[in-house]
Amino acid sequence: MRDSEKKALSRREFGKAAAAVAGLSLVPSLVGAALPDTSAKPGAQPEKPATAPSDTPSEEALALVGIVKLRYGSRLNEEAMKEITRSLDGTLKSAAALRKVPLENSDPPAVVFRAWKAGA
Repeated sequence: MRDSEKKALSRREFGKAAAAVAGLSLVPSLVGAALPDTSAKPGAQPEKPATAPSDTPSEEALALVGIVKLRYGSRLNEEAMKEITRSLDGTLKSAAALRKVPLENSDPPAVVFRAWKAGA
């Protein structure tokens, strides 16, 4: 695609994309909170994690934030960059967790799309 054919990204489109990325980073925590803890015994004290989760983003997230800063840095303040960094890091961690799930080539998709046609 030529530079003259590229469409400029509007603030609204960027906002939608940023909101989608931020929303995706919340999915694993919402799923974890919705599932009951079957390993806990009644009356038992919940275990505290041995180490606190790291607040430092991964190198991959920092590299992606560098791209965002190059493209949109003039329009983003420091607080927005921190939020984008946090969101990208969460999304990358979610993707890494999904990649750990063993799947065979014969496993069916979770959702099957079937188009509906009136009168068929």
